[in-house]
Amino acid sequence: MPLVYRLKDYARYRDLVGDATYVDVTRRTDPARIPEVWQHLRDVLETYGPPWVVQVWTKDPAGVLRLGGDLLRQLVDAGTTLAAQVTATGLAGSVWEPHVPPDGLRAAEAMAALMGGWQHITWRYDPIIPGVHTLTRYRALAAQAADLGIRRGVINFVAPPGRYTRVDRRVGALLPEWTRGMPGYDVTWKRDAAARLLAVASEHGIALACCAENAWLGDPASPDALPGLGRAACGDYGWFCALSGRTPAAAPQRGSRPGCGCARYFDVGQYGCWARCHRCAYCYAG
Repeated sequence: MPLVYRLKDYARYRDLVGDATYVDVTRRTDPARIPEVWQHLRDVLETYGPPWVVQVWTKDPAGVLRLGGDLLRQLVDAGTTLAAQVTATGLAGSVWEPHVPPDGLRAAEAMAALMGGWQHITWRYDPIIPGVHTLTRYRALAAQAADLGIRRGVINFVAPPGRYTRVDRRVGALLPEWTRGMPGYDVTWKRDAAARLLAVASEHGIALACCAENAWLGDPASPDALPGLGRAACGDYGWFCALSGRTPAAAPQRGSRPGCGCARYFDVGQYGCWARCHRCAYCYAG
């Protein structure tokens, strides 16, 4: 599907996936900050009817309910299954995430209740930034997530130097080693960091997976795979079936980037909203 939202494209998407209609709100910007995405979702609902699944991606669950709570309740009433990817890194309010409100996991309580419980929520620790990430911070977040009832976690690593020019510019201003190519930020470092995170998550009963480009860490065919670490499908067809109690025929899969195992989705968001969003230094979607 195109990398821009166009309502007319939903008809072609629906033809491709049949009853397995899955809408993301949104991978391209945070719906807690950009009101237009909710109008886009409303347009889909009013024009084509309720999708099977709607998944929210956010660092600000309370903001999501302020802008989109009424529409989410309408979708639940119409039979749509809701899920959420809630990102919490422990960096809210810092130079890395200047406009992210604190305590994102606890703030998700009302959203979880609306969706049907904490089993509808996945906690994202994303991205892991060398020189910034600490195991102590992750351990505290994992304990909080487990206490709330979250049992699904996803990790991902920041894109390496040279991948995104705008990210290099922002991150390089905060992390001097970045401009030298971040020596030591390699497969060994990622595997060691992921192994420690996996151990902590396991202690707290959280099933952990690794996203997209780093999914090789959970791929049994990879010599560097970590036993017990899953390959993330953030738009997880099996999870959606379990939540919904329905098993529509799985559509041909096409992830958003190499390594992505997500079910085929339709995104109601748009890129280019960095200045209006949380202004995270590491964001590549601006």
